[in-house]
Amino acid sequence: MRTLLFSLLLVGCDVATQQTRRTFPVEVVVSAPTAPLETGWMVTDLTGSMPLTELRFYEGRVLVARWSPMELIISTAHAHPGHYVPGSSMGEVLVPLELDLSKRDVVPWGEANAVTGSYGSARLGLGTVRLRGTAVKADQTIRFDTGPLTLAAPLEGIRFEHEMDTSSGRVRLEVDLGVLLSRIEFDKHGSSAGGDGVITFDPASVAFNGFDRGVTDSGSYRFTWQPN
Repeated sequence: MRTLLFSLLLVGCDVATQQTRRTFPVEVVVSAPTAPLETGWMVTDLTGSMPLTELRFYEGRVLVARWSPMELIISTAHAHPGHYVPGSSMGEVLVPLELDLSKRDVVPWGEANAVTGSYGSARLGLGTVRLRGTAVKADQTIRFDTGPLTLAAPLEGIRFEHEMDTSSGRVRLEVDLGVLLSRIEFDKHGSSAGGDGVITFDPASVAFNGFDRGVTDSGSYRFTWQPN
């Protein structure tokens, strides 16, 4: 009994000493669609802004269901998204960044204050998001302005699975505008063109609803570890 208790104490001490404080850079890149979206629209000339207000990493894994033609497969590590539990906080970047959505270069965000351990997910804070561009489908050409979208809360449960140790590297966040815009029916904007020919989505329109769903879709944001 004493031997078992002593062994358990050693294991507990070993687990406690595995977590080490560290920092790592976080960078952001914006990718734009190069092919027609799922709705058939080809979108070009994208400009706009996405203020990033905060980034936090957690140990909790995002629970994802994967569809197979034969069956619905849910792995032991992943289940329905509604069951997501963040768990312990592992790191954070609290310096805001005004992200220019027209740029394709990698942009440094800041240094994350963090610890080593198993990372499973991230939380991303956004300010007011707005996009402009040109959408073309068959004989329709629409110069659009989504109008401003302000989120009530940060986006929870964005997948980022990585065993963080003290190795040199950085986290990259890719904002995928192809996914973000994929639900928009641009011809269902509910508005008339302005004097400059640009149509601003009516906030009650189907188009704006698609924009809202795209911005709040965790699939629009991908985190990866980039070793040096």
